[in-house]
Amino acid sequence: MLTSAFGLLGVVIVGALLVTAVFARPTTVSTNTDEVALHYSGGPFSSTKWLNCVPQSQREWDGPYDKHFKYPSSQTNFVFGPGGEPGYEQGITFVSKDGIEMTVYGVANVLLNTECEVLRQFHDLIGNRYGAYLDGDGSRSAGWTNKVLPIYIGKPLNTAIDRASQAYNYKALYNDPNVKAQWERDVLEALPELVNRQTDGEEDFFINFALTLEKPEPPQSIKDALLKEQSDVASANARKAEAEAQQAAAEAQIQVEKANAAQIEELVKVLGLNGYLRKLAIENGQNPFQPQTDSLIANP
Repeated sequence: MLTSAFGLLGVVIVGALLVTAVFARPTTVSTNTDEVALHYSGGPFSSTKWLNCVPQSQREWDGPYDKHFKYPSSQTNFVFGPGGEPGYEQGITFVSKDGIEMTVYGVANVLLNTECEVLRQFHDLIGNRYGAYLDGDGSRSAGWTNKVLPIYIGKPLNTAIDRASQAYNYKALYNDPNVKAQWERDVLEALPELVNRQTDGEEDFFINFALTLEKPEPPQSIKDALLKEQSDVASANARKAEAEAQQAAAEAQIQVEKANAAQIEELVKVLGLNGYLRKLAIENGQNPFQPQTDSLIANP
């Protein structure tokens, strides 16, 4: 009886295996030009094990229970500002050297390091935990958008901006394009180390960083005060310019009067005072030679 029971059990197991083999189908993966994939073995009777990487633009057929995880090889854009990443739609706020809270919009660009061994480590440490691999239609998953980007790009970026901003006053950041450009370079220089420190892996999971920061904005009350200050400065400059113009005109008139006086002095030397006065009268339409009554012959 015992032998018969074991025999029956063996038949059942063999039958189950045959049914599994008949209905199990091979798995396949097809990568686009901007995708790579990781291939893991698996199945009801085996443990999950990494096998190989699938490069861009390739199709593979693998075991019936194998799994494939696709990741983007193209640039990732982390947008902070209107229409940006979850939690970053209002931009990133920071405090300037002189204690003014400011807000900046922009975009950080980065590549996921898809070198095979590095990508496998990323998947094992981060990607698999958050389901950050691409969806079946090739779009970036919620795990990538809502977890990986905010945690591993957003937080380090926030820190980089905070640290760099401690070297600059808000007026310079707001008004001076050269200062703003240097501040942007400072942030970009600090960002890769902070990102890769956050991932806590042996390799750099993110590479090829680029950064574009818009003009940082102080609170509206500060902007209103700046506008008033600029208006006051402009008015003062206008008054100063007007006063300087009037002074210059007065000085020019004095020089003209001095020149005229010198010319009159020379004419007096040549013509004598009476001669000059007669000349002046003629020039003004007057007759300096009036008839004299003592020269007329009168009737006795």
